[in-house]
Amino acid sequence: MNTTAHSSSRTPIYEELVEKHGDVLAETREAAEHSQLKASQALDWSDLRRRHQ
Repeated sequence: MNTTAHSSSRTPIYEELVEKHGDVLAETREAAEHSQLKASQALDWSDLRRRHQ
């Protein structure tokens, strides 16, 4: 069993792929965060409840 801790440093092959194709993982994370924010805003009914009180 390999117990080596996962390093957050990037590997040379990852750097090469980012250079060629862009940082797809970072872009995906950003898109997911944006989607979560928009969904949260769309599902926020708190303002509607305040209007009816």
